[in-house]
Amino acid sequence: MPATPPTLDTADNLDMLEGDEQVVHHVSQQEKRRKQRDTGGDAMQLNLTSMIDVVFQLLIYFVVTASFTIGEGVITAKLPSGPGTPQQSKQPPERPLEIILNTGGDIGTEYRVSIKGLAGQPRSFTELSDTLIQLQYDPQRGLNGAYKPDNPVIIKPDVSVRWQHVVNAFNAAVRARYSNVSFAQAGAEEQ
Repeated sequence: MPATPPTLDTADNLDMLEGDEQVVHHVSQQEKRRKQRDTGGDAMQLNLTSMIDVVFQLLIYFVVTASFTIGEGVITAKLPSGPGTPQQSKQPPERPLEIILNTGGDIGTEYRVSIKGLAGQPRSFTELSDTLIQLQYDPQRGLNGAYKPDNPVIIKPDVSVRWQHVVNAFNAAVRARYSNVSFAQAGAEEQ
């Protein structure tokens, strides 16, 4: 004959089943709290849901606000290489072509470009490039100036000249196909 399950008088009662096992049919919130207090209870649990939400919002913010721009470019310049000892050349050094940059106003946004030893001075970097092309000697391109394409070009900026203007002068020299362009230390204005 199969055993019949015990009946409950109330929902809060505990019944004894086969041996010493107890089956809990219903436990009130007060009993749960009392049991946790008596037995030391469960350790406090951290709600990770809100923390994960914040982390994802920060991740989205940084991905959206990040600027993935390509650099302005590479300036092609010949940097010194080797052990650092000066080389003895058999040819005398060529007369360098000196480009002098000065500030043209109090703000520093205006500039003056001059080429040392030249009567007519360029007023812009486009004119500087055109003047450098006219000064170049290159029979293949039909140019009969005094300076070869590998002749040294030295850019001498004033202390207060903006770096943008120095780079524009460098670009004008490269546009004119000079291959030996270098910078002098920024110093006081030369007369």
